[in-house]
Amino acid sequence: MVKTVRPIFRKLFQTVKDPVLILNTSCQIESVNDFAAQMLNIDQSSRQQLEMDEISKLRWKGYLEKIKSNLGGFCNLNLKIDENQFQEFRMMGYYHEKKDLIFVRISPQSETNSILQSNSIDIYSMLNDVSHGLLLTDLDGEIVDANALALQYIQCEKSQIVQRQHEVLFELFTDYEYSKLQYFANVLNTGQASINVSGVNENGQITYYQLDSKFNYNMNLIVTTITDQTEKILLKQQLDQQESLNSIGQMAASIAHEIRNPMTSLKGFVDLLRLNTNDENQNYLNVMDSELQRMETILTELLYLSKPKERFYEETSIRQVVQEVIELMIPHAMNHNIMLKMVDCNYYHMHIMGNHNRLKQMLINLVKNAIEVMGNGGVIKIKLESHDGCVEVSVIDEGRGLSDMEMNHLFTPFFTTKSTGTGLGLALVKKVVEEHNGFINVESSMGLGTTFRISLPVCESQYIRHEEDESIELWMNPKSLNRIPVV
Repeated sequence: MVKTVRPIFRKLFQTVKDPVLILNTSCQIESVNDFAAQMLNIDQSSRQQLEMDEISKLRWKGYLEKIKSNLGGFCNLNLKIDENQFQEFRMMGYYHEKKDLIFVRISPQSETNSILQSNSIDIYSMLNDVSHGLLLTDLDGEIVDANALALQYIQCEKSQIVQRQHEVLFELFTDYEYSKLQYFANVLNTGQASINVSGVNENGQITYYQLDSKFNYNMNLIVTTITDQTEKILLKQQLDQQESLNSIGQMAASIAHEIRNPMTSLKGFVDLLRLNTNDENQNYLNVMDSELQRMETILTELLYLSKPKERFYEETSIRQVVQEVIELMIPHAMNHNIMLKMVDCNYYHMHIMGNHNRLKQMLINLVKNAIEVMGNGGVIKIKLESHDGCVEVSVIDEGRGLSDMEMNHLFTPFFTTKSTGTGLGLALVKKVVEEHNGFINVESSMGLGTTFRISLPVCESQYIRHEEDESIELWMNPKSLNRIPVV
């Protein structure tokens, strides 16, 4: 039977099978159940104060400050259980602010260790079979163990993280939502919490993870699962970008209709004014005509990003497209002291299924951007290669390079670093690449330049034809016969 000094707690304690106490802030017992009284070897009828050693008194003082601010927490105390004997106990407490009392569940330190030891073979043997990263943390906040997947995510050895504080995770991951404090408060108050963090993998790519922590009362451990959310986050970002493009598409038709009609009138009046104006005013008319042309360019790019239309695709030589773009852009490049150079590596004049005009417009945008970032002149290379059934086109400039922020927003509509830019050029490039079932990769170093690398799938018939041509060339070339192994 439970005896309590305050009868109000009697009913509460009758159903509790764990060793629990109710303490005041002076560590004096207000109420204790049978299990706790037997474990501590105390008289249930007296309001005695828990006796502890000097180190534990300091711990209790700090524990009080912590538990009052967080309403809950853990602590290890050496409590007197006999005349000359102390034993270490782990205390998990919850602070009742209104009554200024602490509800405590206790367990001997030796019991906690024995639970870990007796279950270690069963538990730890299956840690690596879990499909998530897994961390085990004890009540002192020290990491006890981690499975192989968790170590892969945090990119460190087990010896580098075991016996370190749980907070070390936020040295290895970035709390990009600034919710770390709320995460720890939830763990202390409710025994469970979640947080989203990010990291950088061995290839330098940003990765996203979700950490879910839950306190296991049977084992006195905090179990934290680490789930890779990178694919989900990236898909969401792509969806958001697609929604932005769809919004642009819906606006494009109405914008074109509303703007192009008055633009046509303005162009007509500018042409009329040219007939009856002196040379001095011709400069103003030239500026007006230039701005009207810029407005026309913006409208064209907006319409380009509008809802997809049926287009004609045929076998197209990407080499021919590149040559036409170079011929077209040479005068513009020379005005900026820039040389355009085509580099033909292991390219075998393969064709792709594509729209010639779309591909041409895509490369013009990339070359034009490259020219604009090279204020001191230089060389722009357009490199052609063949890789694994794909034609790879690279536009390599010698400009200032791109910052991390610019790389993250590179294909976002209306994002631009140029004072007169529309922010639609690279969105247009990305759309053309996607239309041709290809993909685009960007590499950049500050002060060294930027490379836009586009891979487009080769026509199946062209790929087969290329293999046949290689075989014919092999047998027709006498020197190549020397390289054929003898069997």
